[in-house]
Amino acid sequence: MRAVVETAAGESENQDRGAIIEAVAGLVLVVADGAGGLSGGKQAATMAIDLVRNQANALRDSTSCVMLLQQMDQAIEQDKIAGETTCGLAIVTESEVYGASVGDSGVWVINETGFANLTARQSRKPFIGSGVASPIPFDHMRTGREFVLLATDGLLKYTSAERIITICREGAPPDEIARRLIELVRYQSGALPDDVTVIFANPES
Repeated sequence: MRAVVETAAGESENQDRGAIIEAVAGLVLVVADGAGGLSGGKQAATMAIDLVRNQANALRDSTSCVMLLQQMDQAIEQDKIAGETTCGLAIVTESEVYGASVGDSGVWVINETGFANLTARQSRKPFIGSGVASPIPFDHMRTGREFVLLATDGLLKYTSAERIITICREGAPPDEIARRLIELVRYQSGALPDDVTVIFANPES
């Protein structure tokens, strides 16, 4: 399986973070988008990724993912500098994709005929770091050839699902697909409407 992460700043400081981590259960994919309009968003997103790195080998099912996001919520809330963040967390194994999320970052599974938004039921607010976040778990059994996409709202909010899916299905190398997804939302001026982070995984590459 090959997975890549790409990120780009909408303004001078990128408050998005993303990581790909090899763990006992499978490949751990995580994105975090520090909440705009609040101080400490970058620090909150960084803390979220670091906590996933530290606990990656304990993520054996969606329940353990929910527990980690709850711990993350409390740890960030108690930090004097960190603000708040979203978090989309997915573990990809040979047979399934499971995880949990809070906020408006997304985890999608895409095949040749459709897609599943695994984070469709997530709670957008309160964010992680509020101390009262409510992580929602997801479980998906893999069938056939499926791509896994994690993205912050800098992608999902500013283009259509159809355009995203078309690029994911085109068969290009994962790093090229991730870059092209970011370019979907780039203005003619070269600017981006928001920070954008994309993780694209092709289980067959």
